[in-house]
Amino acid sequence: MSLGQSLIDPAIIVHHALRVSWPLRRLRAAAPRPGVPQALTRYAVIAGDASDPSGSLGDMAMFSALMQALRARTPAATFTIVGAHDHRIAVPGIGEVPVVAAWNGTAGAVAFDRLIRQHHALFVMGADILDGKYGAALVQRIVGYCNHSVQLGIPATTLGFSFNRQPRRPAVHALARLHPKVTVNVRDQPSLDRFARIVGIPASLCADSAFLMPPADDADPEAEAWIAAMRATGRIPVGVNLNAHALAPAIAQAGMDALIAHIAKLLGRAGEQFGLAYMLIPHDLKRQSADAVMLQALASQLQQRGFPHLRYTPVERPDEIKRLAGLLDLVITGRMHLAIAALGSATPTLSIAYQDKFEGLYQHVGLSPEHILSPLQCLGDELLTRIHHACAQRHDNRARIRARLPQVMALASRNLDLATC
Repeated sequence: MSLGQSLIDPAIIVHHALRVSWPLRRLRAAAPRPGVPQALTRYAVIAGDASDPSGSLGDMAMFSALMQALRARTPAATFTIVGAHDHRIAVPGIGEVPVVAAWNGTAGAVAFDRLIRQHHALFVMGADILDGKYGAALVQRIVGYCNHSVQLGIPATTLGFSFNRQPRRPAVHALARLHPKVTVNVRDQPSLDRFARIVGIPASLCADSAFLMPPADDADPEAEAWIAAMRATGRIPVGVNLNAHALAPAIAQAGMDALIAHIAKLLGRAGEQFGLAYMLIPHDLKRQSADAVMLQALASQLQQRGFPHLRYTPVERPDEIKRLAGLLDLVITGRMHLAIAALGSATPTLSIAYQDKFEGLYQHVGLSPEHILSPLQCLGDELLTRIHHACAQRHDNRARIRARLPQVMALASRNLDLATC
């Protein structure tokens, strides 16, 4: 650990105690516990990104899956998202959901106390944020809010999350202090093993809640017509996503332009050798993720190389992406929730790994680790070899995934279980 990090980590813990933990403790002492009805109908949900809850299609997939599943159980269920500022977002299958500012500073903690007392249960979008990769202070606040909820008698649950090999120390410090009544779900066995070893508190195995999201009833008719046309001409339709997050090590080594040119060369060769057609699918709307920038550059490079069998397909709803992914023969992606959309439709994936997330996902669906690439392997010819193998095995892999999906869906449904307080 660097000297700077050794100073920052204790400061995060002290700052949290002053701005979140102690104010919430005083509020609990000052006000009686709210009565929680037997029939739970009002659910609060902590967003993975409080500043932009709808910016990630992966987060939107989890919102949609959770809310639709809860409403299927309780038709009167209503939802409030905990965020950084007041607004509303459209959740597929649900409609508009309010986002209430209850996040920043001491005022955010006070607002959360007021909000959670009006709700019957709390869910946290665990995903890949609870190991502190995207900010240890974020984890500290989540833990503070969960502990506050259960001490008020309101059940709190983390939706299944992954846990990397090197979690931030303040995140571990916070998680180790989760109240025993908080339900902790981890979305794959390797993450659960790491969590148990490093954090040392009980947790349960589940699968990612996004598996529960149904595909859209209708999707882009032009996109579906293109897939059908490619298949009618004998080509294998393959979804492709590139993003700066998963490919960061390769971008740092080669530069983005050189990396895209190299991937275009390999995809062009694979397309001609194996008769492929590429649907380029961005899966994040945030500018820094660069999905759209990289895929548009890839399309340009492929066209310059004389490969015409491609379509750039921007889709803004995760349920529509899941519908399209189910029509493809293979998806190549560094996006966890694009992989989940595909696998949840029994479509095999070839994944670019980051943050130790894909190994456990593949264990759930029975896919071999040979379908996982490191970012740096995309700089050589390994990508071409893996595409060849993935295409050759696609029918067997689809059957294998389909056979495992009932078990995966049962594991995903564990995210909905609420412990009594």
